[in-house]
Amino acid sequence: MNIHYTIHKVADLLGISADAIRLYEREGLVSPLRDEANGYRYYEADQIHRIMGISLYRKLGVSIPEIKKLLSSTTFSGISNGFSDLIEQNEQEIRRLENKIKKLEFMRQHLNTLNENLNTCTIRSLPAHYVLYHQDTAALKYKPLKDVFHSSPFSFGNFCYLLKPGATDSWHAKCLEFVVREEMGALCLPSDPDSFLPKRASVPCIYTVVSIPSILNIDWDLSALFSYAADQGLSCASDAHAFFVFSILKDDVVMDYYEIFLPICAN
Repeated sequence: MNIHYTIHKVADLLGISADAIRLYEREGLVSPLRDEANGYRYYEADQIHRIMGISLYRKLGVSIPEIKKLLSSTTFSGISNGFSDLIEQNEQEIRRLENKIKKLEFMRQHLNTLNENLNTCTIRSLPAHYVLYHQDTAALKYKPLKDVFHSSPFSFGNFCYLLKPGATDSWHAKCLEFVVREEMGALCLPSDPDSFLPKRASVPCIYTVVSIPSILNIDWDLSALFSYAADQGLSCASDAHAFFVFSILKDDVVMDYYEIFLPICAN
């Protein structure tokens, strides 16, 4: 004699919700008996065993469509191939999370460096970087900015202003770029990025970190860098780079933090 269990008895027995069992039924994963008199669902042992298997898959993070494929397999090899696909998906997710952790670790170390160098000049190399977007050079076939926002490298890169001298001591942004530093490129770019992306090499620079109010038109004051260069017997070699790093709200004012790299050469 078969024993019939109600949906709530099955849910209590297996430690899952009745809603979950109803979902499995809607998705065609289980087919309970129906009492035509009262409309109640009843489950026999074979259906309970099937729900147990589905529940195990769900605890392993297997999606409903993937469970359907596994339950529809009629051979050991078919199920084994399904497991192999799931293993590969999870390994890809592990690699994605490992890259995220590396990025967060880079950001943490970077913030410590920024704090140490705020308003202080030192000699440091401009980090080699790939240019994914350049505001005014469409003829060079850089990726459109909207594509950059939706690309995987976006969370690994920086916006960067190229600065040129103005009529006075202030400098002005002549263009805007989105760049990925070479060390971050290893985490987010396809193999051999040198073959398809413009790249700037590392060069010696005077380096500092500045904080300025978040405004559209910035007059960049690089006088401290030039004073430091003069003291060191150095001169400016080319346009400066201002890498946007992050923003902080201070006293109701949004302050943007930038790393400034001023390429140098000996006098």
